[in-house]
Amino acid sequence: MKPLNHAERTTRLWKFAVFYVLALALPLLASYYLFSDGSIADENQKLKRELERTRDEQHKLLVQLDTLTGHLQRIELTDRQLRTESNDLVVGELNKRSQDYLNAIAVTLSELRRDSTKMQFLTNKRLAHNVLRDFDLFRSNRNTVDFLRQSLNKSGIDVSGKEQLAAELAQTKQLLATYQAAAANRPAPVMNSGGGGGGGNGGGGRASDLQRRLIASNEQVALLSDQVNFANADCLRLRASGMSKEQRKEMLEQSRKGFVAILQNPSSEDMKASVEKMIDSIDKELGRKRGIFGYK
Repeated sequence: MKPLNHAERTTRLWKFAVFYVLALALPLLASYYLFSDGSIADENQKLKRELERTRDEQHKLLVQLDTLTGHLQRIELTDRQLRTESNDLVVGELNKRSQDYLNAIAVTLSELRRDSTKMQFLTNKRLAHNVLRDFDLFRSNRNTVDFLRQSLNKSGIDVSGKEQLAAELAQTKQLLATYQAAAANRPAPVMNSGGGGGGGNGGGGRASDLQRRLIASNEQVALLSDQVNFANADCLRLRASGMSKEQRKEMLEQSRKGFVAILQNPSSEDMKASVEKMIDSIDKELGRKRGIFGYK
């Protein structure tokens, strides 16, 4: 005997079966189409290649940085040796060695600049550009330092030259003190008649000779003092070349004050002309015009 609602139960059972099959089929079909597509696998391979490329770029960049750092350390060591070395042959060898290190830095920077154009990742490229900028600045400053060294050597205003001038100045001052003491202790000339006149003339000649030597010593002291002060002021002017705008202005002002101090009482007309020429050059760099009342 069939139940009264047999038809309804059969209908509902079929509906449930159809709904169940659809609910199961949709995720299966979606999974099939999703995982059967090769785009995800390709994306994974692409990410792996990018990761490997990033590692390669970073490794090459680190190797180049280590190379540049090593050259910098060798240059610093060579500079320390140059500051304490007085043998010309050793100094020449150290300068050649330092130049070789600078050439090696230039080659490494050229390779880094070439590699940076091929870099695909912004972080690595930015780091490479920062390194190139810093080392280009270092090379520029280094060239300025080398130029100043050569200028000082050519003009004779190096440390040894200044020490020699100072030694000559001290020696001349000592000689001047001796002449002054001799002039102060000499006896007053005695006016004698007859045969004593020859002795009076001899004493007067000796006094005249001492006076002449005293004047010559004073002139030599003044000249050497001006030369030492000129050398100090010119060193300040040359050092200003490799500095920033504010530091350069301050250094030029100090150099100008040194030249103006010499101009207050120059030892000779040639010294005065040389000092005025240097002051005019500094004023031109500072954009300053000569005043009505001369240099101040």
